[in-house]
Amino acid sequence: MSQRPSNLLKKSFSRYLPWRGHLESMRLRLSSRDALAPLLGMALITGILAGGVTVFFRLATEWPTALFLSIPQNYESLPPLWRFALPVIGSLVVGSIYLFLNPSRRQAGVVHVLDRLYNHQGQMPIQNALLQFVAGAVILISGHSVGREGPAVHLGAASGSWLAKALRLPNNSGRNLLGCGVAAAIAASFNTPLAGVVFAMEVVMLEYTVAGFLPVMLAAVAGSAITQLTFGSQPDFNVPAIQLNSFTELPLLFLCALVIGALAGLFIRSQRVLIPQQRHSPLLRLLLVGLITGTLGIWVPEILGAGYDTLQLAMLGELGIASLAMIVAAKLMATAFGAGLGIPGGVIGPSLIIGACVGGIAGVLANAWLGVHTASPGFYAMVGMAAMMAAMLNAPLAALLAILELTYNPHILFPGMMMIVVATLVSRQLFSTNGLYQETLRALNKAGMPSWRQQMLSSVGVASEMDQNFVVTPREISRATAKALIQRHPQWILIDLPQEPAPQLLRAADLATFLREVPKEAIADNNSTSPVPETVKNPEDIIDLLRLPGERRQLASLSWRATMLEASQKLEKSGADGLYICRHKSGSLDNRTAGIILPLQINNFYRK
Repeated sequence: MSQRPSNLLKKSFSRYLPWRGHLESMRLRLSSRDALAPLLGMALITGILAGGVTVFFRLATEWPTALFLSIPQNYESLPPLWRFALPVIGSLVVGSIYLFLNPSRRQAGVVHVLDRLYNHQGQMPIQNALLQFVAGAVILISGHSVGREGPAVHLGAASGSWLAKALRLPNNSGRNLLGCGVAAAIAASFNTPLAGVVFAMEVVMLEYTVAGFLPVMLAAVAGSAITQLTFGSQPDFNVPAIQLNSFTELPLLFLCALVIGALAGLFIRSQRVLIPQQRHSPLLRLLLVGLITGTLGIWVPEILGAGYDTLQLAMLGELGIASLAMIVAAKLMATAFGAGLGIPGGVIGPSLIIGACVGGIAGVLANAWLGVHTASPGFYAMVGMAAMMAAMLNAPLAALLAILELTYNPHILFPGMMMIVVATLVSRQLFSTNGLYQETLRALNKAGMPSWRQQMLSSVGVASEMDQNFVVTPREISRATAKALIQRHPQWILIDLPQEPAPQLLRAADLATFLREVPKEAIADNNSTSPVPETVKNPEDIIDLLRLPGERRQLASLSWRATMLEASQKLEKSGADGLYICRHKSGSLDNRTAGIILPLQINNFYRK
């Protein structure tokens, strides 16, 4: 006789060690939306892992450069031949690696993270993460015009995904840990925990809930702590607390924001043309990027590498207008070709440098036109950074908080907010763009931002919503067995069909009605003149549940780790009438069935 699923699960878990039983219990709890306590524990571990791998990646990109650079990031000190050769060599190395990889294994960066989150429930292949680490380090060491934040986000997200996979957590909590990894990676990259939280929620997770915020915050704190333990607690950029001197400067800031928004829009539009070229040979297209970057590096060496030394000079107002203009033009071109043709690096760092240089130009002009009583060019550079990052990534709040934490200057908030609004509006409305990451997904023909229904269904696992009021039984049972099943008051009867692809579902009320309408005497008395129903196979009280009058539903299987969104997609794809949730892949149906999901449960879920 079948047993209740809850009892089956307990017996199944009992053969594990005690700690394994606690882990199984935690897994089931994590499938719900309110499992905050265990999720916080997982978030802390994710933050430590993501912070550690981000710090290790940073060291892996900085230590080798000490062999040929006397000062970190100072590619300007290299002779012109090496400024040209380094990006070309880096492109050849990474392009050669790509030749031996399947195209699906070449995907890396923030866009890859978003694709895996939106379309694969946050399950990130470890092979892509390993490629991101190696290829991203080679690209940064060789001086390409990219930032380390893109690889860090990928590695942080992969850390959360790996932890969820290693502990076999439900997919909805795996998605949360991916977001925690992203926040920890951003926090560890720049020692900006608040910006890491907002970036993860605004750009990646696309949700704002208390249950969503707290784990991400804890992970960001852990990631930032790892960075501070390794590199110290001093900010990456030391700039004076300068401020806006007069409201008469606002029109100049407004014009600066217009220019920044236009540049961001042009940059994003260039990706629509360049990204489809990624179908060509990786060696050729990466070599083209190396040649472009190397050639530009001969004349404008400030664009080589992550460029944080150039960013520091721009914020201090120590670059002239000619140098700033050349850096803007060269950095835009090198970064656009690099991102569009598939260089495994980030664009957050370059967006900050471009914005700082455009702002610096505006500051120099303001000083020339309005006199020395205006703010220094460094102040314009700071607010320009925020405006460019917001307009390019479609992340206004993350950009504002990132600059605030990088500069420790609260005076940038008021003018920075104005410039962010203007620049983002220009990029979105006048150039019809929706942020670099979403545009890249669209250019790659991949599904972009999920709908609110998909977002809600992805946040909950089927284990927390499945119906467990059922019994499992073979196709043929005796009348006594049938009565015993009904006395347990199940709602559903799951008919085990070992020779069929999937079991069938029968309402328990239909069996109860049959037992009332067909008395035992009509079945067992051979001398009775009453006709014996076809449901009864012989006069020994055997009932065939497949021939019993009633509604039966065809079922398909689904892992208990799946989300409600996966359940909805499985129903649509399979055409089944419902799903039975599998706990084990082997054994009898009794041992591996944990619950049932029907279409009505999914439809009612997001209407609660």
